[in-house]
Amino acid sequence: MFQFLRSNASIPLIFMLVIWGISTFLFIQADIEPFYWELKNQLIGQKLNEGFRMYQDVRDNAGPFAAGFFQLLDFFSFPVYMNAYWASGLIIFQAFIFQQTIQRYELMPPLGNLPFFIYSLFFHFSLEFAIPSAALLGVTFLLLAWREVVKQQSTLNVDDRVFLIGLFIGAAGLCYPSYFLFIFWGILSLVFYSGINIRQLLLVMVGFLIVNIITGLVYTYHGNFPYLIQVFQNSAIEFHAPVWEELQEIAWAYIPAMGFAIVGFWKVIENPKIKSTGQKAQQTNLIWIFTGIFATFTLPATASNNLLFFLPALAYFSLNSFFLLNKYWIREVMLWLLLGMTYFSVQFDWKSQIHKRLKKSEVAIRNEKLMILGPQIEAYRYNTMAGPFVNWEMSKSLFDELDQYKTIVLLDQYMTQDPPTYIYDPTGKFKLVQYYLPYLKQRYTPAENKLYKRVD
Repeated sequence: MFQFLRSNASIPLIFMLVIWGISTFLFIQADIEPFYWELKNQLIGQKLNEGFRMYQDVRDNAGPFAAGFFQLLDFFSFPVYMNAYWASGLIIFQAFIFQQTIQRYELMPPLGNLPFFIYSLFFHFSLEFAIPSAALLGVTFLLLAWREVVKQQSTLNVDDRVFLIGLFIGAAGLCYPSYFLFIFWGILSLVFYSGINIRQLLLVMVGFLIVNIITGLVYTYHGNFPYLIQVFQNSAIEFHAPVWEELQEIAWAYIPAMGFAIVGFWKVIENPKIKSTGQKAQQTNLIWIFTGIFATFTLPATASNNLLFFLPALAYFSLNSFFLLNKYWIREVMLWLLLGMTYFSVQFDWKSQIHKRLKKSEVAIRNEKLMILGPQIEAYRYNTMAGPFVNWEMSKSLFDELDQYKTIVLLDQYMTQDPPTYIYDPTGKFKLVQYYLPYLKQRYTPAENKLYKRVD
């Protein structure tokens, strides 16, 4: 199989794409329940297409570009079960960038289609990766920035295309706020391993700032810029340690990739006979890993699909083994071992992540305008969402600030601009809101346990 993948012919690539397409089709036909965040992303798109404003009228921490992507999917009425197709398209595009960068700038000896295969396979260690999430969308821009960094490192004279590095990293941050930290990776990689000057460093920062300034102006025009700043503070600047239990849960998806990457990196240390461009790329990817570790402490939630930014660097280090190991049979065994680990990882994922998928809703109503004051968003599958509370982890803090006048005004705005027919209150927050907004006591009466109905 190693010789087959190492070929530069189109047949191995076509074969991989056909197998990928068939596997994705069969996965969709399995008709398994979507993850909670798949429904959340769909609801974001729906609310934005109804004319509501991100962050002010829809409370979530997805970046503006990612929110626009979800809005586009909803605009064309693509159902949730097609998410695997869109995720596959993004990963295929990223794998092409990954492979073409390695080949064009000769970062490694000729490996044919093997870089495409390794990169793609790493994104199959978990079913969570097969979702067009904000983190996955942002990785596309990070890879485009990586390609530009490698281009500048491969020449003696850095040119003004460094502007694109800042632009791509800024766009990645607008998909997933934690990716803003990769601007430090871009600058350090250029300062240490290229002949960049002060003017060109300023160009990098101009590219980074201009995409954010334009986004800020658009949000200022729509009146929700303060909410954008608040979300970015909570999702990219606020540091918190990941929960150890969560890290243990997601370890299965990343341990295979980390194991192969460590072996590849060790082979590089043992073998100094690597071209100059290859050495710079190795060190650049090491800075990527350290930046990723730092970014982990800013993630709003520790989950497998939120740590995707590690996979490109791990895939690159893993490739070292396939040209530094002398014995052909070891390379062959490693490929089959990688395939076997992918299979068992997916099998484990299929069984262990049932609790992350949508469950049957406790709310019996259907086709009604519903507001949920809790994390049980599965009730929105058969009803129309009212209000901004699509992400309860972000929203629940609002109900701890009911003693503040601005909070009461904001809740009153939510209840009047998009009034629900039913309010489902599994957390008991609605009674507190009724105390501060007394008119809600007459407008909504208990219909059944934890459910309130509007009185017409």
